[in-house]
Amino acid sequence: MSVPSAAELTRARTARRYVAILLVLAGVIACVLNLLDVSGGALGEFRLLITMGFLLLGPGWAAAGFLRRAPAAHVWLLTLGVGTAVTLIGGQLMVSLGLWYPSVALFLVTLISVPFLLRHAVVAQ
Repeated sequence: MSVPSAAELTRARTARRYVAILLVLAGVIACVLNLLDVSGGALGEFRLLITMGFLLLGPGWAAAGFLRRAPAAHVWLLTLGVGTAVTLIGGQLMVSLGLWYPSVALFLVTLISVPFLLRHAVVAQ
């Protein structure tokens, strides 16, 4: 196993920062489009893509940002795994409790994920 060079580590940190910033923007945009009740046409499809992208990647990237010098494959596997788990468990809880409020779930996931994503944007590992 070779030791990564300083340039490789810098590129990885920069990439992690950009991903964190993009996910913060995606979460905020998804919440704004939800508040505006955008539901049809091209903007509705954009809202769907942004919302699903954030829900699948945002919570996982917030957790994966705490990994130190992990290979990119590990970071992305953890990101997708945690994001999928959060989304599925949240949906299952809403169904089981009979309280179907996906907007509230989106706001809650965004509220919890964004501070960690902003931290990772400032202090990339």
